[in-house]
Amino acid sequence: MMKGVWHKVLKVDLSKGESHTENVPDGIYQYFMGGSGLVGYYLWKECRAGTGPFDPENRLIMAAGPLSGSRQSGAAKWTAGAIGPAIKMNVESSATASWGMEMKACGIDAIVISGKAKSPVYIKVSDDGAEIKDAAHIWGKDAYAAEDIIRAAEGDKFEVASTGIAGERLARYANVQTAKKSYLGRCGLGAVMGSKNLKAITVHGTQECEYYDQEKIKELNKALHKRMLDQQSLKPKEFQIAWLGTAMATALFAPQGNLPVKNYSRAEFPEGVANLGGRPYVEKLNAKPWPCRYCVIQCHNKCEVLEGPYAYKGKGPEYESFAMMGFNLLVSNQEAVAYAGELANIYSLDTISLGGVLAWAMESYEKGVLTKGDTYGIDLTWGNADAMVEMVKKIGERTPGLGWWLGEGCQAAAAHYGKGSDAWAVAMKGQEIAAHNWRAQYISALNYCTGVAAGPNHERGNSQHIWVGHILLPEWGIDHVENAERWSWDKAAERNAKFHDYCNVINSAVHCKFQEFASYNLTDLLGVINAATGMEWSQEDLRQCGERITTLQKILNIRYGWQKADDFSYPKRFMEPVDSGPAAGKIPLGLDQAILDYYAHRQWDSEGKPTPELIARLGMEAYAE
Repeated sequence: MMKGVWHKVLKVDLSKGESHTENVPDGIYQYFMGGSGLVGYYLWKECRAGTGPFDPENRLIMAAGPLSGSRQSGAAKWTAGAIGPAIKMNVESSATASWGMEMKACGIDAIVISGKAKSPVYIKVSDDGAEIKDAAHIWGKDAYAAEDIIRAAEGDKFEVASTGIAGERLARYANVQTAKKSYLGRCGLGAVMGSKNLKAITVHGTQECEYYDQEKIKELNKALHKRMLDQQSLKPKEFQIAWLGTAMATALFAPQGNLPVKNYSRAEFPEGVANLGGRPYVEKLNAKPWPCRYCVIQCHNKCEVLEGPYAYKGKGPEYESFAMMGFNLLVSNQEAVAYAGELANIYSLDTISLGGVLAWAMESYEKGVLTKGDTYGIDLTWGNADAMVEMVKKIGERTPGLGWWLGEGCQAAAAHYGKGSDAWAVAMKGQEIAAHNWRAQYISALNYCTGVAAGPNHERGNSQHIWVGHILLPEWGIDHVENAERWSWDKAAERNAKFHDYCNVINSAVHCKFQEFASYNLTDLLGVINAATGMEWSQEDLRQCGERITTLQKILNIRYGWQKADDFSYPKRFMEPVDSGPAAGKIPLGLDQAILDYYAHRQWDSEGKPTPELIARLGMEAYAE
């Protein structure tokens, strides 16, 4: 019997107002581990073909894994998933802080929520089980205010996951926040909550899960934490995560041509590089470390802008946020970008998609597709920080007209406003592309096209980090690359597949991938998994677990309507070069063949579907459809 898990999930039916715990067979954990794997399993088990994202039959699943609660740096991560509002297939996202640990301390590995409440509610989960409580007085409040009200009612020991007005009003990329600093950012899980009249889930438990070898975990943790701290201390200050968090990425990415500039139409933005991220981030935002529980690398920041129109105190923007809201919009004012990001957090809007839709709108305004009559009189020009802030409010409140359409995503907006504006909608499968430029490493384009966990999602593949973050997987055969290989398709299919499986293993364990920037590796991960579970896995076993989860997610894609053509319907901008910078003239020619090569490497057929041989090799006959 696998250790490190409870073999129990909490089932909550909002339509019936009922809840109960359900035992989960050990074999499910042996196959899919937890976290992302458990999300995929419950979607497969309970969400039939034809289920829509806002149907009561959709499941919202919050899941921990065997590492949750292990007191290791990075083990504060947790995962959630559903059928997503934007791509209308299975999706997932992850957050940190302490919510996942508190949920697991309630004696459960996951919460599976179905149905729709008759009126607004929140769910309280403790050692005693679940209570469905009235939230009429909280509905209409922002996400942070909802947390404050619930903690005042239930006690400060309870952690809260809540959504804001954008979630209530079903913005397709509405998110879920916890602790006012961490987010289930992508894929619209806040809108799934809104569709169920669910404002929040609050959790607190006192139970400790039994691990196979607790002393070994303590030994490993002590050594790992020391090594990661020592490794960070050797880096120049501008690359120390605890000093400025993911804002270090500007200095890392700009020389590679990896930034999104002016809706990905330009290569360089010197003013942005000078003002966004790095030392200006720390100095202008008064950034201080704001770590998750047990974390030693401390990538989150608490920031404070003391005066002016963008004054605020709260979460500092991550790289993806200030890249998409800054570089992508030609806004170089760090305070304005941070303030707009915090508005998005309060409304519950994913800042990646938000930056993508605002860039589409600014380009549409520039090209005459949108006029001031469409923009509520706002001068929606590139670099206009005040216009950006005002449009965030319009989208967050789902103001009729442009604000509402931008809340549907840029592909939906382009279809509505027309006039050829789909040409600069940098999105596919209904979801905006993240802040990693495919011209800087072609494998990014391949990852966006072939991802099965959450559509075109950088964090569910991460293969760009071979060059972007200099992250390799030597245990799985990726032990050396040359710089020029970033523009080659040689080995791209194999590398992309390995990173997809790697991300699924990490997100099922559940663990924070940011630890890898501080020397954490697959050997470390496997050692802790084995100490927690007692499974005595090899690296081959670990990889096969990742393969099974990826395959299950692909089976779900097909169930919910994926077609081969979807992988080839990438943004037109993918094939538009820029004329300056490190990636000048580079476009991912050969991408179509690379997608087919990826299919073949994965043992999918030419239509992109898992073959019987793959299913048999993984022992997944029971899951084939």
